[in-house]
Amino acid sequence: MEPVTVDIVKCSKAIEELKVELLKAQWMVQQGALNSSETEILDSLSKLVGLSYLLSRRLGFDFSRLDRVLYKQMAEWQKDDYLYLESEWRDLSLLLGYLVPEDD
Repeated sequence: MEPVTVDIVKCSKAIEELKVELLKAQWMVQQGALNSSETEILDSLSKLVGLSYLLSRRLGFDFSRLDRVLYKQMAEWQKDDYLYLESEWRDLSLLLGYLVPEDD
């Protein structure tokens, strides 16, 4: 794939706004958890994911590159049993299987 060409200076306002929105969404995850609100939690988590993709684009990376780096990071976390998420609940195996499902 072709690299995405981005003028960082021109995009600086959008980049800063996206970073602020990421912080807001992170805060809203906490608020949703405190309120025991499934809707608030899922809405906030979806914003975190979407904003991360948009920020990566504004920083000059295409979406598929972020996907590849995410997969690589999750595989490393699985290997290292990051926060015991793999040994306790197999969360990383489930996520990796979701990101790249095996062909039947």
